[in-house]
Amino acid sequence: MKILNFSLDQSLLNRESVASRRISNLGGLVERYLILVPARFNSKLDLTPQVAVTGVGGKNKPLSAFRLLIKATEILNNTHFDLITVQDVYFLALIAWYLAKKFKLPLEIQVHGFERFSGWRKILARFLLPKATGGRVVSQRLKKQLIADFKIEPAKITVIPITNEFKCDPTPALIPRDESAFIFLTVARLVKVKNIAGELRALAKLRQAYPQAHLWLVGDGPERQRLEHLSAQLNLGEAVKFWGQRKDLSSFYRSADAFVLFSDSEGWGLSVIEAGTCVLPVVMSDVGCAGEVVKDDSSGLVVPVGDESALVKAMKRLLDDGELRQTLVKGLTQELVNLPSQAETFEAYRTAWTKLIRK
Repeated sequence: MKILNFSLDQSLLNRESVASRRISNLGGLVERYLILVPARFNSKLDLTPQVAVTGVGGKNKPLSAFRLLIKATEILNNTHFDLITVQDVYFLALIAWYLAKKFKLPLEIQVHGFERFSGWRKILARFLLPKATGGRVVSQRLKKQLIADFKIEPAKITVIPITNEFKCDPTPALIPRDESAFIFLTVARLVKVKNIAGELRALAKLRQAYPQAHLWLVGDGPERQRLEHLSAQLNLGEAVKFWGQRKDLSSFYRSADAFVLFSDSEGWGLSVIEAGTCVLPVVMSDVGCAGEVVKDDSSGLVVPVGDESALVKAMKRLLDDGELRQTLVKGLTQELVNLPSQAETFEAYRTAWTKLIRK
């Protein structure tokens, strides 16, 4: 089985990245797994004898897309592949669809969420998703969305959650903190869809009655300057700390008291799974794995998307009730045990690909 994969994840060009380590394990499933990634410079990385990543460079997105199309066409002219799979529902998926049609290959579109779903992106997604031979999603929520909003036949959709390879390392030093404070932690890219601004406004309201409430933000992104300005406007001062991008995530998860995810949209919510692995109670908006892994009042607290008042109430409950925190941690730990293993996930990949190739 030979698979050609289009991905936007440039971390695959780093041998030490989590994505590269995960994808390397696919080598045991296939004869060849080649990943094409738009990048700033041309590059090639052999992860295993079967798995390789090729970065296709371009000074801007249109040039990069054009060069990616040329490179992929050259590869498909010289090597037979059994399936094209693409980790995108917009412009990269358009290239994959064109090539699948040209070379008469089955096409799998992977759906990890619908970030920035507007304008041309919305038009492309509505055009491309029904034309794929099959779709792979990371949650039941996304499957229901594809059925309801895109009229995709349920039989064409495979649900495979993202495997949890994160291990909570108990050895790193804890992060220095005020022991009288209650630390809410968010680990996320600082982009609009994560709605960190809503978290800051909720914290400002919460601190009127609970001055011990603090928020740590681990991650970086284009919204950082705006969020720092908003934090200052809300007079949050030292109650909010921007830590930037960090590698010692276990130290942060183990040092905090609760985890918050208030995104407007998520495909899954991997940071929630990481927090649960480090036995943190979780409050999250009703996105991604909410309802499947994080179940309200059982394995976490789930609030409506964008409802800052509900978020404040949920954060108050965690602050007030230590027994509730323990109950939620136990519930989430059990839910994580029930998630498929990496071996089970990869076998699901193989089954899905085989089914598509035989169509």
